[in-house]
Amino acid sequence: MPIIGSFGAGSGRGFGRGGKKPFCGTGDYLVIAGGGGARAAAPHGSGGGGAGGFRESTGANYCSSPLGCGVSSIPLTAGSYAVVVGAGGSNGPSNSVGSPSSFNCIASTGGGRACTSPTGSPGGSGGGGYGGSCGTPGGNGNAGSYSPPEGNPGGSGIDAGGTSGSGAGGGAGGEGGGGAPNVGGTAGAGATTSITGSPVTYATGGAGGARCGSMGSPGVQNRNGVANTGEGGAGQVPSTGGCGGTGGSGIVVVRVPSEACVSVSPGANTVTSCVGPASEKVATFTVSGTLTIK
Repeated sequence: MPIIGSFGAGSGRGFGRGGKKPFCGTGDYLVIAGGGGARAAAPHGSGGGGAGGFRESTGANYCSSPLGCGVSSIPLTAGSYAVVVGAGGSNGPSNSVGSPSSFNCIASTGGGRACTSPTGSPGGSGGGGYGGSCGTPGGNGNAGSYSPPEGNPGGSGIDAGGTSGSGAGGGAGGEGGGGAPNVGGTAGAGATTSITGSPVTYATGGAGGARCGSMGSPGVQNRNGVANTGEGGAGQVPSTGGCGGTGGSGIVVVRVPSEACVSVSPGANTVTSCVGPASEKVATFTVSGTLTIK
């Protein structure tokens, strides 16, 4: 009996504090960068900003991106991991691209900004093209050259004898729509995932504006991208003013098995337990911080 007792105590010390073996396994991820910003572009209207790059693992059948998904999981061991959540791009005459997001070995590219010339800029998804200057093309998507791709191109602008329309930003689920006479392009569709436990749509492009007409669907000019979705900023119709919308910030989500001990910092980030049929744990980062696994 003493021998058995001695063996048990030694085993507990060998596995670390409290007798728990350090985690060594796999996890799933969602990494979305900040969306690109729109700009003031009188007199022809502004294109929309491109969505931030969308990258996700396949997980337990919760990945539903039309782009397809990455590897089924990534290896994770006990330790601390830096997480970067990209900011959305600025709007106005000095609009900017979105900032990248990253976790471990996974990174996504910020959304492209809407431009006046020569094109909408490239990004995770591309920014919309301008309706003036005879019309300019939208920017290319998947700037990170990932497979599967992280996003889609922005739509082209058109200048049809003074009845111009600018293109929309691309989204994770589709290309940005091209401008038409006095109508801006329709925003590139986003992609929906249930990695957090319920379906949420991320990485939608920003709608384009037109010279004297209307915004492309969803049709709210100067609309800022929603925070922590990677949405691109919407353009503007110059006859009613405004500077175009800012891009929405990105988000990082990590889903791990129930046996892992997980904490996050700073306090704005959260951990949810008992998610899905396997009672997994989900760490959601809305600001940059640190994920610790034990």
